[in-house]
Amino acid sequence: MMIDATAMRGPPSSGGSYQRRRRRKQKRRRSMIDPAAFEKRSLLWFLFLVGVIVCLADVAYILRYVDDTKSSSTDHHPHQALSSRTLRDAVRQSSNSLKETLEGMEMLMGSNDQEFSNSGLSLEEFKIMNRQLRDHEAEIYKPKTVHIHSGKEEEKPPPLTDDEWVQIVETKKPILEMLQHAFKLKQPVDLRTEVDPQTLKDLPTWEQVTRLYGDKPRIKGLEQCEAFQNHSEKAEHFLAVAGSFNSGTNLMSELLISNCHMQDRMDVYGSKNRGVRWQVPWGKHSPPGDEEFRLEHKTMKDSDVDAHNVLPAVTIRDPFVWMNSMCRIEYAAHWHHDPHGHCPNLIPDEHDLKEWSKFLEPMKPIPVHVKYNQFWKHYESLVGLWNDWNREYYNSSFPSLIVRYEDLLFHPEEVTETVCKCAGGSLRKDGQFVFILNSAKKGETAHGPIEFRTGFLKALIKYGKRTTNPKLTISDLRYASIHLDKEMMNFFNYKHPFDVDP
Repeated sequence: MMIDATAMRGPPSSGGSYQRRRRRKQKRRRSMIDPAAFEKRSLLWFLFLVGVIVCLADVAYILRYVDDTKSSSTDHHPHQALSSRTLRDAVRQSSNSLKETLEGMEMLMGSNDQEFSNSGLSLEEFKIMNRQLRDHEAEIYKPKTVHIHSGKEEEKPPPLTDDEWVQIVETKKPILEMLQHAFKLKQPVDLRTEVDPQTLKDLPTWEQVTRLYGDKPRIKGLEQCEAFQNHSEKAEHFLAVAGSFNSGTNLMSELLISNCHMQDRMDVYGSKNRGVRWQVPWGKHSPPGDEEFRLEHKTMKDSDVDAHNVLPAVTIRDPFVWMNSMCRIEYAAHWHHDPHGHCPNLIPDEHDLKEWSKFLEPMKPIPVHVKYNQFWKHYESLVGLWNDWNREYYNSSFPSLIVRYEDLLFHPEEVTETVCKCAGGSLRKDGQFVFILNSAKKGETAHGPIEFRTGFLKALIKYGKRTTNPKLTISDLRYASIHLDKEMMNFFNYKHPFDVDP
């Protein structure tokens, strides 16, 4: 019998490896003659090359139009005021990573051109103003000074004289004592070194604060505390936050979570179950008037929470300041308005009537429509929204507390302790009250005097002095004076702008 020697040799290597190489070669040959695969590969290369060209063009564009001289005409290009030498230094510092360089250029070019050219700021100073727009890994720009509102670096303001400090202490003593605790300073005089002199001067006097809000906090619903604590097992109780849009719910949540705990619940469920929730289970911005919705609707993290076991801590805010905030951030509210023009707009002016002639009528309030979770509600105006939303908690049949946002600023320790104890809780065991020094909406924890200066102090200055919004017309003010809920205005000591001295 004859045996074929060729058949006996078999493939040059193991069968599996041989077959894989053979398939790869066949696939490459097919891709070379397959028009669809060729077009796809060509398109990807084309897009890649276009991207590289665009990136290089951006860098060349910036370097071309940035003048080395400070005195050249500003008619040439809006970024004329920048120094190309500084920019080139920034490019060189990040030359090890093309991505970092391009991100730095994008952040620079993404700034408002008009704002940049008008400011006359250096590149370093402009970086300070824009540092919160996005995180940038490469530290290309280094700020030189905290004061960024002029075209050149400013020297530190002169320290307070002894007479100026004595006057500040005499007129602002309660505020200074609160700041001393927030800064954890040994004595108020240390504020002279921790806070810049101009900020200390800008702080409101205690007389200005009490003229606006009185000398004590105003809390609605304290008579219901005992009923809430006794109605069911205390280990099942929660303290949670609610409030309309822009009313300060985040600050209330931060203060309670940082300082309050429900010991009865912790004894049963462990130390991590402190009994303080970020919002009520039916949604912190949802009005509670629909009893079925309040009891049945649950947010994703509150599916197992019984609404009867929750004490809402509701925030309310001066309606005139609140309306200004609604113009900046509308949330789920919809009404015809120009946020950069006549707003707050309660009664349409000529521009409103011309812009929305099909929807608005002269001397008739501008309606507001709000999309809540699973339903819409319609209000007569922004004033109607403030009235109706807060009134549902003000007249609620279930225990709840309503707290002024302004009291969270000027009486944070007293208000936090009162609300916490009403729910059956207690403050931190170490006795150290935690102030929320930075903006609560940003979700950042404070770390040092700079954050304090740009957060808490700024709020004290803003809310301690009443300024009338110039965009409110006489018709708006007249309408607000007539239609704002007088009972709630009186209880919370909120005043019409005409009733407060500037």
